[in-house]
Amino acid sequence: MSSTNTPAEPDPSVNASSSNPLDTLLRGFLLAQLLESVVKENETGDASGQQADETAPPAMPVPIAMPEPTLVPGHPPIPEPQITTQAVPPENGPSIPVPPVSPRSPPPPPPRPEPPRPPSPDDVHVARGTLTWRLFMAPLCERLHNALYDSKNSSLPNSVSGDISYLKLDGYGARNSVENMCALLQFLLDNRWEDQSVDRFVNGMKAQPHWPEKLKDQPHDQHVKYAWLLMNGLLAVIGLKPYLEPASPPTFAGVVPLIFPPLPPGILSPQRFSFSARELIEEEFIIQPSSNILDHLKLVGNAVNVYTLSSEEIQLLLGYSNNRAARAVGLGNLGNELLHSYVALVEGEFHECYRLPISLGMFKIDDERVKRGQYDDLTVITGVIRMYRSDATGDRKPHLLASRVLAIETALRKRRHWYNRLRRDIHKRKKTEPWMFWGAVLAVFFGICTVIQTVTSVWALVVSLS
Repeated sequence: MSSTNTPAEPDPSVNASSSNPLDTLLRGFLLAQLLESVVKENETGDASGQQADETAPPAMPVPIAMPEPTLVPGHPPIPEPQITTQAVPPENGPSIPVPPVSPRSPPPPPPRPEPPRPPSPDDVHVARGTLTWRLFMAPLCERLHNALYDSKNSSLPNSVSGDISYLKLDGYGARNSVENMCALLQFLLDNRWEDQSVDRFVNGMKAQPHWPEKLKDQPHDQHVKYAWLLMNGLLAVIGLKPYLEPASPPTFAGVVPLIFPPLPPGILSPQRFSFSARELIEEEFIIQPSSNILDHLKLVGNAVNVYTLSSEEIQLLLGYSNNRAARAVGLGNLGNELLHSYVALVEGEFHECYRLPISLGMFKIDDERVKRGQYDDLTVITGVIRMYRSDATGDRKPHLLASRVLAIETALRKRRHWYNRLRRDIHKRKKTEPWMFWGAVLAVFFGICTVIQTVTSVWALVVSLS
């Protein structure tokens, strides 16, 4: 500390002798200087301490000791985790082993149990088609529709949902049947025609949990029968059973030649549908309405089966080319062929408002559709037939129906022969106008007698003259 900052010690003799005002003022000034110097020293000391704190090295970290697990007597010790080192190659220099960091992840939570499925309605709801059954069927039909059809616009045909209801009533279960239909569809899509073995599909499905428990102890032919019932639903038909007797084909695609036999070798295929319903009626054929799409134009004796049309059947035929199962076995073009055949069957009937097809049962008209705010069946059918008639680019040649068209055309040619026509006309006149028929017979008989008498008289005259 400098001498200027230290105050001079007062003389006691002066203090004792006299109290001069100038001395008092001087001592006050010196005391103020002393206090100012003390304050400056304190501020200098605080600044130096703060600088020392900033330049001081950081404190050493205190290691944290983790508690060791307590060993329970009688239990094996907890094994230490094995940590392997991985070599990290630096840019320049040898690789340096670095221990990997393996954080302990918490164990995964246990899987949540699946929500219970809604119980299946009993057979009473199925038979009556109640709202409970329709609500239960809605998600199943949606899943099957998404798997079966390409287009989202077409709806699931009623014949498919009806087949599911039939399987439910037969004890196979609706939900399991839909699962098995989807499995059969995937099997058909994954294999070619010759590889679509029925036995291979059945043997592969027996171990699946959704295969019917009802068939567990049944023979193999019952499993095969159930597989063909599934095929009924996929093809939206109701009549495969007659074509599976006496023995079913070994493959699913093998049923197509049994339903629609191919033409014999050397026989030319018909180029179009060449006959109408009125021509068949005039040649005394019988039009037999059928609800089975597979029986269309099938000639049985004197009857020709014709598939009955309505708005629902029209939707089925228009969307049949989008049916993946039908395409997988070779039936994808059936809907187009059937609609082209209808163009020929109702040819010339538009001017009479299709009176003859309706009277023969070829059209099914539902009068309630108009009350429900929908187009009536006749309007829908007329529009579709007009569309196919005016389609110049469509294929009007029968392929699947070729053998049936050829059989009907052959029968028509035989009936149109003059001798057969004469016999048919005589039989028709005898049945409808018996008095006229027998009068004509007597007239012919007396005419023949007159001719014989005339010939005999002429011959007798010639003999007498000779």
